[in-house]
Amino acid sequence: MTNKEKFLTLVSKEETKTVERAKARLTNKKYSKLSNLIAFEILERLDALGWKQKDLAEKMGVSPQQVNKWVKGNENFTIETLVNLSEVLGVELIAVATKKDQKLVEEVRFTYSEVYDVSVTQKRLVPRITMNENRVYENPYAIAN
Repeated sequence: MTNKEKFLTLVSKEETKTVERAKARLTNKKYSKLSNLIAFEILERLDALGWKQKDLAEKMGVSPQQVNKWVKGNENFTIETLVNLSEVLGVELIAVATKKDQKLVEEVRFTYSEVYDVSVTQKRLVPRITMNENRVYENPYAIAN
């Protein structure tokens, strides 16, 4: 028996969906990253407020299991949910960058001095997570309220 024949006896004749699953994972990767960033923001805010997930569930009118899904970063958030979360938590979780906002972000100045490695001057505070048509940005210089 040749190596090819041995191999063919080991290979299943059933079709697999491995390639389709891999393509789906790649497609969902950008959504997953954003969902994880939002989950982290929710957890940070809960900690800052001294709330438990159960407290957020009560204030949002959802089950504790739903809040648990949010903070695991596996949830595909609706705009309505993001707006409600922002209002209840008192923070802006996500913002869509307009042309004006992009101009302001471009005007961030980096300066170096002997005392500090890098200092940053911004005209205004921006949300930590911003997105435009094609990209999601995480702003490490955003300051939480």
